[in-house]
Amino acid sequence: MKKRLCRALCAVLVLPFFLAACAHPQLLDMGESDSQIVEYLGNPDARVTLPDGSTRLVYSGQGAAQEVWWLTLDKAGKLVSRINALDSEHFALIKPGVSTEKDVWNLFGKCAQKYEFALSNQHAWMYRFKDEGAFDMACWVQFNPEGIVTEVGYTLDPWKDQDHWLLSF
Repeated sequence: MKKRLCRALCAVLVLPFFLAACAHPQLLDMGESDSQIVEYLGNPDARVTLPDGSTRLVYSGQGAAQEVWWLTLDKAGKLVSRINALDSEHFALIKPGVSTEKDVWNLFGKCAQKYEFALSNQHAWMYRFKDEGAFDMACWVQFNPEGIVTEVGYTLDPWKDQDHWLLSF
């Protein structure tokens, strides 16, 4: 009896995680409303009003996924475009010496990992992505103590690059 109860409880606790994993921006239909999107995907990492009056919702899949989705809503609040913004074209929007942490957050939302560099009193955010050649890459956005971007760099994704030491023999 206890075993059955334990299994049922586990199933009830785990089911929401499996169902949440099914929610993905690519499964949205064009024309869906802001409220439908939020109901389906949850609250976005960032909500940005664009100069033309449209709105960009930023959904970061960082951590497990190598994606950050921009969902653009027209002035009526309907979905009109959807793109994965993690590519060199969109990373170029980050301007060293100009862009702030808030600017980067509004572009890409949460990062995969944050790094602190105590000796230089700086920190960096890492965004994982697949480049045009489908290589697993990382974009590093480094900030000074005031939260201004000092540099943007690229490396192989350290979370995927665990076995390169085998090639050195």
